[in-house]
Amino acid sequence: MNDLGRTNALLSLLACAAAVACGGSGDDDVAAGGSAGSAGSTLTTGGAANGAGRGGGAGRSGAGKGQGGSTNGGSSGRGGSGGSGDTASGGSSGSSGTANAGSSGSSACEDSCPFESGVAFDCKLRFMYGVNYAWQNFAGDFGGGTRGVTSTRSMVQSQLQTMAQNGVNVVRWWVWPNFTGGGVSFDQSGTPTGLTSSTLSDLETALELADANGLYLMLTLFSFDNFKSNINPANQNLATLATDPAKRAALVNNVIRPFAAAAKASAHGKRVIAWDVINEPEWAVTGPSLYGGDPAFDPDDTCKPITHAQMETLLADVIAGLRSTSDALVTVGAAAMKWSHAWSMLDQDFYQFHIYDWVQMSWPYDKSPAEYGIADKPVVMGEFPPTGLAGGIGYRTLLDSWYQNGYAGALAWRDGSYKVTWSEVKSFADAHPCETKF
Repeated sequence: MNDLGRTNALLSLLACAAAVACGGSGDDDVAAGGSAGSAGSTLTTGGAANGAGRGGGAGRSGAGKGQGGSTNGGSSGRGGSGGSGDTASGGSSGSSGTANAGSSGSSACEDSCPFESGVAFDCKLRFMYGVNYAWQNFAGDFGGGTRGVTSTRSMVQSQLQTMAQNGVNVVRWWVWPNFTGGGVSFDQSGTPTGLTSSTLSDLETALELADANGLYLMLTLFSFDNFKSNINPANQNLATLATDPAKRAALVNNVIRPFAAAAKASAHGKRVIAWDVINEPEWAVTGPSLYGGDPAFDPDDTCKPITHAQMETLLADVIAGLRSTSDALVTVGAAAMKWSHAWSMLDQDFYQFHIYDWVQMSWPYDKSPAEYGIADKPVVMGEFPPTGLAGGIGYRTLLDSWYQNGYAGALAWRDGSYKVTWSEVKSFADAHPCETKF
């Protein structure tokens, strides 16, 4: 396991074994840390993993909804801007907190089977295990009226039940891969004005069914598909919203915040484990990368691309909106290790990468996150073929390698082309019955 994994596990066990409150529910999870900047030593509220300039957007501390729940307020090392280096300070923007942060949590917790390099959620460190839904009706599951989750409830229930019965614990589910499904309303200028009538009922139904089946949802808000050149009307292309400050603010204030707030207010709101801001944004980016020596972007020919800086601004604004209204974790569904540092400056709780045969040719599955230069946050493989990779690399080979090599989770892709063999999914879950369940 990598150093990050061992540190997370040790800190989590110290906090929970001592019966320290691990962050309660609702607003009780926000304690130490700060809005931006660097931290002090390894046991300050920020941790040393990030160094300067990587402060947390919400100053999270309790493990219930953020990375950590132990002495460092988050495995990602988010902290206050200018922490003094001791265990009580969150920096100039932090809210003080203590070494065993987690303000006014209502109950103690104990993690009986922490997975060292896993994702921290609800006072547990786990290997995030599951599949992509990814949709029942593309762009229509949330706000699509007769195509939405509420109208197709029985079919969705059947599919979620099958997942749960075969060991799936986390389901990655796409919300608005484009806006043609009707979930978001716009005025004539293309400014987002709110959510359409069935959007929140579909969200509530999805959360209710997830709860009934013991599943957690990673809700993927957008995709590079939102940037397709053939989107009609053209002013609903996400490229237009991303590059117009007023429309971008309207997207956050009128769409993102109300949607996230409704999820939190739901009786089943704890079933949202994470917000995946966008699926594979790299395919809608052109020009050089800003960070880490990554290669230049090679956008999809069918997209209307924007620059790396413009995409980063869009994602940062959406994340800020999520942090202001939700306690769920945050990630970005990066396309491949090819751009391993592209989104590293965003306020994520864990990194997510995808792998297919084209990726495997140059960025093979069997290298650890540390070998790819990633040591500050957990890494989840958010998409991969359930049939395995070329060269006879099967499903179980992939899963066993990632589990042993310091990754934090894996979610197989499934659609009309990629069929899941449920017995294989269940076999891995049965081999790790505790470490794969939040």
